[in-house]
Amino acid sequence: MSQVGKYQWLLFDLDNTILDFTESSRMAFSHVYETLDTDKDIADVFKSYKIVNHHVWREREAGILSHTELKTKRWRLLFEELELINDPLQTNNIYFEQIKINPVFVEGAEQLLEFLKGKYGMMIITNGLSEVQWSRIRLTELEQYFEHIIISDEVGCAKPDKQFFDICYDHIDMLDKEKVLVIGDTPMSDIKGGNDYGFHTCWYNHNMMDNAGQIPTYEINSISELSTVI
Repeated sequence: MSQVGKYQWLLFDLDNTILDFTESSRMAFSHVYETLDTDKDIADVFKSYKIVNHHVWREREAGILSHTELKTKRWRLLFEELELINDPLQTNNIYFEQIKINPVFVEGAEQLLEFLKGKYGMMIITNGLSEVQWSRIRLTELEQYFEHIIISDEVGCAKPDKQFFDICYDHIDMLDKEKVLVIGDTPMSDIKGGNDYGFHTCWYNHNMMDNAGQIPTYEINSISELSTVI
């Protein structure tokens, strides 16, 4: 690792920062939709799912739900809304199997990683389920770029929890926090967690969203812009 800028370590969120989880989710949901007895259009049902899933993940990040509970609660809530009797666990298994085999890079992310490789210490920090994340990481050969991969499902806590960032910090030998940059797309997990811990943060605001009161050190609208701030 040869330091070329103001930072020594880059801590990357995975979903919708490096890998386009939204697109992979859309592809996987099309298989779920085929099992649903509904007259509603797939676009409308997927929109409802994304709203429910977002809410359930916020509960997970707040420590209210376990990963196991998350797997079924999102589908149970969706089926209650649609008045369907599908089995939540079976549905989740269908969804997972498709998510695992259909990873898609965020536009420009693979090229960015090639550019950064060897110049900085790099770590993936992801709120996700181990069985899903490792499959996608290996299919896209991401391990070649990252010294460490921290998955919330494996460490028992999630961003923005201080305990999660304690684990990350231990992996980089408690370096000066101002030499660490957290990069992610979610204000309330990536940016809040990084800010609260004393790291610098870069918000990848690809959807031109509100920052939910979390002020990042930098804001970018395409992941390729990261090279201009480090």
